[in-house]
Parts: sequence; C-alpha cells; structure tokens
Amino acid sequence: MASRKKRLGKGLSSMIAKPVAVAVSKTDSGSAVVDEKPATLPSPTKDGLATIPVAQVHPNPHQPRQDFDPDALRTLSESIKLSGVMQPVVVRAVANGYELVVGERRWRAAKAAGLDSIPAVVRDLDDRTSAEWALVENLQREDLNPIERAEAFLGLQDDFGLTHQEIADQVGLTRSAVTNQIRLNDLDEGSRELVRAGDLSAGHGRSLLAVTNMESRLKLAREAMRSGWSVRELERRVQDSAGSKTPSTSSGKPSMDVTRHQHEELARQLGEHLGTRVQIRTGRKKGAGQLVLDFYDLDQFDGLMNRLDFKSDA
Repeated sequence: MASRKKRLGKGLSSMIAKPVAVAVSKTDSGSAVVDEKPATLPSPTKDGLATIPVAQVHPNPHQPRQDFDPDALRTLSESIKLSGVMQPVVVRAVANGYELVVGERRWRAAKAAGLDSIPAVVRDLDDRTSAEWALVENLQREDLNPIERAEAFLGLQDDFGLTHQEIADQVGLTRSAVTNQIRLNDLDEGSRELVRAGDLSAGHGRSLLAVTNMESRLKLAREAMRSGWSVRELERRVQDSAGSKTPSTSSGKPSMDVTRHQHEELARQLGEHLGTRVQIRTGRKKGAGQLVLDFYDLDQFDGLMNRLDFKSDA
C-alpha cells in the first residue's frame, strides 16, 4: 500500500487558529459595513490571507454538516455585527469564485450580518483534501451527528477511494470504529432520521441493523425512542424478536432474509479485515455467487493482494 498521509488535525487547527478581525463600522441606519482594507489583515501573498467578497463564496459540496442551528447562527451573526469575524474561513479558488473548505457557519453568519467581505485563508486543494479537511474540522468540534459522520465516511470511501484504515488514520479513530460508523448508512430512512435527530444513539442504530424486516425494525426503533430503552435493552428486544420467528421455510431451508443478513455480516467482517468494501452476491445456481472486492487504484490493489497472500508469477 502507498504510504498514508499525515493526520490532518493538528495542521488544520494551527493554520486557522490565529484570530483575524475584520473591521466593522456602523452606518447611520445601524447596519454593519466592512472597511475595504482592514488594517489587521496580513498581505495575501505573505501567508495566504485575503479579504474576499462574501457573495463569491460557495458552500462545499462535501460539507458533512447538514444541520445548522438557526438560534446559534443568529447569536453568531449579532456577535459579528459588533466585533467582526475573528477567525478566517478556509477556501479554495474555483471557476465561479471560491469554495468553502472550513468555516461555513462563520460564512453564513457573516452573510446574515450584512458583511460584504470576509477574511479567508486561500489554499490550493484538490477535491479529496477539501473533503477531508471539512470532515476533520467538524469532527474536532464534535458538530456532526452519527448519520452525518456515517455519510461523510461513506463519501470518502466511495468518492475518493479511501479504505476504512485510511479514513481512520485521517480522523484519529480505529478502523473498526470507522467501519461501524459506515454501517449506519444501511439503516432504513425512518430509523436513520431517529438517529440523526438524536432520539436514538449510534449504538441503537447498529443494534437495529440485525433486524432485516424494515417494518419490524422501524417499529422497534420507535418503541425504543418512546420507552427510553438503553442499547443493551434494545439488543435484548432484537434477539427476542428474532427468536420469536421461524428462520426457515417448511422445507427447512434458510429464509431469504436470514441468508441476506448472513451475507451482509460476512461482507462487513471481510471488508473490515481487508480495508475495503466487499460485496457478496448470490447466483442463480444453489450455492453459487460472486465475491466482489472494490479497489480504487493500483496501490490499493497491490495491498489487497498482499493481504490475501497472493504472489503473481507474472
């Protein structure tokens, strides 16, 4: 496998930690305006800082955070009206202006405060690095709910070909923790929304994955929320629910739901071992099927071959 990049956390925080105020003055009407050339801003050519128009900044399509508290934004906006933006956002140049990498909440609040410009650190970043920085910044602030984390991790896997181990290295988690987080994407939409809203925890969500019938799963999820079940209690209820149903047909063959669940669990365990996504597909012939291993570049392919202890004679 190719050597992994250094974890981003420390470098990211150190780059944007220095406060940079944007001078704010009041018009006769009381609205906030920004001085065209704030004296506190360093030269853009010196250390990447610049004053850029708020209207030319666009959201990051890979922003993992989806919910922004309106009350918190209003509070921040009022603070910005009084004191200015004390910390620059991080952006990268794109064809139609600038794309946010870090600091969407500050940018939204600055727009609401009526500012025309905002201090920014302009960096030359590719799509993958931009997505990684956005994720790391939100994880450090603990701003993401479990579903947002799960979707962000899945995006790094599917959009940029990162293995679970590579994601873990970037965000400071174990590989198994990343794998378990990504599994939450397999929940039905109703159960996902309960976890997203904080009505159920990530642990509750993972317990529900053992229930393959969507209607039964959502029923258990809602009952867990209403009754305030712990994760352990929900696990017990899930086991009781599975035990109360016959997992086989009249001919003694495993049901399709049970077989699919077994394949999903085997694929998850094998994917965690190999550090990539694994799919098990059943074929038309009894006992036949396909084992699909995803790889995203030649380095990862070589790594998979090494893990499988395969040595080519070619």
